[in-house]
Amino acid sequence: MRRQLLIRAVGLCTMWAAAWTGQAFATERQAEDAVKAAFVLRFPGYVEWPTPTTQATPPRTFDVAVLGNDVLGQHMSRLAEGRSVMNLPVRVRRINSIREVGDAHVLYIAADHRGSLRELIAPIARRGILIVTNEDNALAAGSMINLLLADRHVRFEVSLPAAHSSQLRISSELLALAVRVQK
Repeated sequence: MRRQLLIRAVGLCTMWAAAWTGQAFATERQAEDAVKAAFVLRFPGYVEWPTPTTQATPPRTFDVAVLGNDVLGQHMSRLAEGRSVMNLPVRVRRINSIREVGDAHVLYIAADHRGSLRELIAPIARRGILIVTNEDNALAAGSMINLLLADRHVRFEVSLPAAHSSQLRISSELLALAVRVQK
């Protein structure tokens, strides 16, 4: 029963993404990108970050960095307007290299990135950044949450070891929705 309610909520998230962007989707790809954007922006609500101990100044925004797929970044920017996470306004930044991640809380690496996913993730793997990807075998490369397309629906899988290595705790509610949880 609870799982069905959560699945319905994800379906409503799709409709919400369509309504929020204020446009009809011309293609399935655009609809898929809007749903992925909504998922990426919803994931942080189900994650507990470590308490920062060495930051001189607390962050003013909750940053989501997007590497690749500018269309998805545009959807995220629209959906992020007026949203907050951890009482911080959400800010979406498009980046061109992993060196630009900075103090982002979430990094979304689109499937159209350049280079080895494992090499992209390695320098930031233990920095307390939620790493979300969109490609086959991404969990093995160090991704924490990987988006999938199954039966024309966006789904996701989760790697608990990758999250734990960054001291991130993913809630059981989100794990219950995952199609696969790597332990």
